[in-house]
Amino acid sequence: MRRVAFINEKGGSCKTTLCVNVAAWLATRRSQRILLADLDTQGHAGKSLGVDVRGLTSTIHEWLLGTASFDAVVRPTPVPGLDLLPANKALADLPLAIAAAPDRASRLAARLAEVPAGRYDVVLIDSPPSRSLITENVLGAADAIVVPVALTYLALDGCAEILESLEDLRAARGRAPELALVVPALYRKTQLADEILQKLRERFPAQLSGTVLGWSVKVDEAQSHGRTIFEHAPHSPGAAALARIADEVLERALRP
Repeated sequence: MRRVAFINEKGGSCKTTLCVNVAAWLATRRSQRILLADLDTQGHAGKSLGVDVRGLTSTIHEWLLGTASFDAVVRPTPVPGLDLLPANKALADLPLAIAAAPDRASRLAARLAEVPAGRYDVVLIDSPPSRSLITENVLGAADAIVVPVALTYLALDGCAEILESLEDLRAARGRAPELALVVPALYRKTQLADEILQKLRERFPAQLSGTVLGWSVKVDEAQSHGRTIFEHAPHSPGAAALARIADEVLERALRP
């Protein structure tokens, strides 16, 4: 299974929006068998797919601790071909629970290696908006990363933090996931947004997405109903943009 993480150390950068909708597009339009692993304590990936994660007692937290099996945790979603490893606030206890374990930074990679071969083509990982032991696990498990950057100063700074984390990981372990795609997001026509977009073009000439994801009320509506944009408003500009980005992820991050 190819493993791709959506990550930025700044919240509100469209990580979950991209991860969920890319997963849905690849599953339904590109015939990929997708496992979506939610590593954010807010559980927004599950909520965006209509899953009530708050009352779940078997989540990715229990799976990573080893107190629940994969089959006890993984859930089908309303999207054909897309399964979910859900998260909720219980995941916040994980760093302390495994802090003394020798495999504390590689627990996710080890668990994913135990998933039966051939069950999925792709694992997409929705990451937390912070630098933490959970983030270390995500970076240690991923083959490639996609970095959404909302066109604000703080999100740009979060992108820089991720690059530092990649360098730290490479220095410590001799490898780090490939930076496959940088996606400008939440674009509105302002001078600041255009300046940040130009900085991204200069800094990431090979990795920058060909599609800039604008702000879309239809995407927000879809999430509020627990649906993907392709179910809620399939002919909207937001759906078209997310489909193009999903195909870029397929081409740049999922081709070995």
